[in-house]
Amino acid sequence: MIHLTAIVKSKPEHTDAVKSLLMNMVVHSKKETACLQYDLHQNSAEPTIFVFHEIWNDEKGLEAHNSQPYIQEFVKAAETLLEDNVIIYKTQKIG
Repeated sequence: MIHLTAIVKSKPEHTDAVKSLLMNMVVHSKKETACLQYDLHQNSAEPTIFVFHEIWNDEKGLEAHNSQPYIQEFVKAAETLLEDNVIIYKTQKIG
């Protein structure tokens, strides 16, 4: 299994647009066979920050996910809507 945490920070004026794109990704990603968990959180104190907690069955499934049209749509939109690059941590559950 692959555990992933992704941190997304929108530009303040684009928070609603980014949230909409991210929610679309949640709907579609949860339908993918390799997706075991795909949770999206929004920072309460700083609403421009979104955090994904994901679990994928395997690397092949994660690669397939990253090639999906809705992911590519987000990547393209991110160029103008995000404050910073998306930060992604691949981790192993240890406890």
